[in-house]
Amino acid sequence: MAGWTRQKRLAVEQAFYAYLDRCIIDSKEDGEIVLGQHLYASQRSAITMVFDGLEQDIHDFFILKSRQLGLSTITRALTVFFLGLHKGLKGALVFDTSEHKEDAREELVNMIRALPESLKFPSIKKDNRAGLTLENNSKILFMSAGVRQSVTSGTLGRSAGLSLAHCSEMCSWSNAEGLEAFKNALAQTNPNRLYIWESTARGFNQWFDMWKEARKDTEHCKCIFLGWWSHDAQRIEHADKDWALYGDHIAPSPEEIRKIQQVKELYGVDITPEQLAWVRKKYDPTARAEGDTDPTFEANTTRIQEQPWLEEEAFQQTGAIFFGSEKLTDQTNKHASKKFHGYMFLTGQEFVDMRVLKAENTKSLELKVWEDPAEDAEYVIGVDPAYGENEHNDRSSIQVLRCYADGIDQVAEYNFTMINTRQLAWVVAALLGWYSKGTSRVRYILELNGPGTAVFNELRSLRHQIDNGYPPLEESGLKNIFRNVSQYIYSRPDSMGAGYNLHFKTTTHLKVTIMERLRDFVSNGMFHIRSFELLDEMKTIARDGDSIKADGSTKHDDRVLAAAFAVHCWEEKSRKQLVIQKRTREAEAARKRLSITDQVFLFNQNTLEMHFRQKSSVRQMEQRLAVRQAWRGRR
Repeated sequence: MAGWTRQKRLAVEQAFYAYLDRCIIDSKEDGEIVLGQHLYASQRSAITMVFDGLEQDIHDFFILKSRQLGLSTITRALTVFFLGLHKGLKGALVFDTSEHKEDAREELVNMIRALPESLKFPSIKKDNRAGLTLENNSKILFMSAGVRQSVTSGTLGRSAGLSLAHCSEMCSWSNAEGLEAFKNALAQTNPNRLYIWESTARGFNQWFDMWKEARKDTEHCKCIFLGWWSHDAQRIEHADKDWALYGDHIAPSPEEIRKIQQVKELYGVDITPEQLAWVRKKYDPTARAEGDTDPTFEANTTRIQEQPWLEEEAFQQTGAIFFGSEKLTDQTNKHASKKFHGYMFLTGQEFVDMRVLKAENTKSLELKVWEDPAEDAEYVIGVDPAYGENEHNDRSSIQVLRCYADGIDQVAEYNFTMINTRQLAWVVAALLGWYSKGTSRVRYILELNGPGTAVFNELRSLRHQIDNGYPPLEESGLKNIFRNVSQYIYSRPDSMGAGYNLHFKTTTHLKVTIMERLRDFVSNGMFHIRSFELLDEMKTIARDGDSIKADGSTKHDDRVLAAAFAVHCWEEKSRKQLVIQKRTREAEAARKRLSITDQVFLFNQNTLEMHFRQKSSVRQMEQRLAVRQAWRGRR
């Protein structure tokens, strides 16, 4: 069959529903049933969106779901249908464990054998341990991905040449090498190819990374989120005894109202009182009213990720959530921006060889600049070298914040893996020099654990080298590295040392302190965050006792730590003086709004007032002298 036209889509979709009306399965709730006569709304939604995608020439489908929606069953039914429809199609069912693989295999084989002869569906020609082959020569392999990395990880999908795949429970896959091998075994041009990746969330893991990637690649991937509300049977009726405990006589809380509105706005679904009662029971079955106070139905992170209202709720930390999701959403809506200037650093053998160029693409992007240096401003720079705070941080991160008495604004962010300690010191020096423009002041704070000391030593060595004759190059802005750094060093003799700046070795106690303060300033809105990547890292931060870090072995917190260092430097080194000077955001903005005429007027007015004050002072002095002389004359 050729590519997917509207006509083909409608014909195949109609044939699939006809096939479902003959498809018999063993259901958990009702025993043996005809699948087509017992479809959930969640299953119908998934089918419709898959066919929508095929009609748009999209063949990769990512389904993020809550529990017990029947998605695995309907996807297996669709897999069987595609095998029967397309001759010679080669596919695979991949599960996290061998046990789940065998359960799925048994269901699929029974599904095929139970189809009536009148449907003329191809029968099973060959059935062995590896898979089965139909009479039309379509094949299906049964595979388990494994839940951990092993020496055989790369064998998944080797030489498979697949055009059909159903990959289930992706949240449990920890086999990164095997997954990449499997992806490379998938056909790229077959017009009838179909790849469905489906799972619940279960934390920030490989599935989370896949979901984020797919969200960005809208030309080739379709993301489908199905929350608890997509299952039409998940409700408590008025006649049920539980209605008295969870029904609509209990007014919706502000949080429930907010979520009901969001589900309507994002997914077009109206939550009914009966559905709300169901999720209340799921979230907190023991909640009860006290006196005239309504109960609060609050869920822990495990229950939320099992039955999420929204896509963003599905991925939850296993520890206690550190940064509130509402606060991060507020930051995203108010301050985060994709409008920035992107730069890359070309480093050589020595500092004098370094060049700064506009980033050619996202892969070469190292530095994002949302706000160029301002005149007479205050900045802090937080630096977390790769493997600095712990051995899992494999990226060097730098955060540049503009300081005010009433808060800090993120103005630039550096994040890169392929850089050594010497080169990182040069990047830090370049940013110090650039943001010390004119009468501006800039401090930096450096994590000294591990490679941090090497970065600090290179900065001190760099100062000595500049003192002894690095020639400034005639360039402008950030690219004028040498002149900027020289001016920074000469304008403040202690600028590279630890006295003017703030450096330390992170201990468990100190990390807790600076992370708590970072959370405070994010929560109260004093820290304005512009980086979407920084906000994404914050979503993965969890607290378990005195441990505050990114949840999951594949997650990073380099940007978060660099931001925490910078905020700490602002609070300890800069803020007190800014408060005394009353240099708030509004005061700085008002000063910036002054026109040239206003500035000249104020200058002339201040000069004139000073002139009159000086004249008045002289007259007062002359009068005092005259009085003294008159007094002496009387004696």
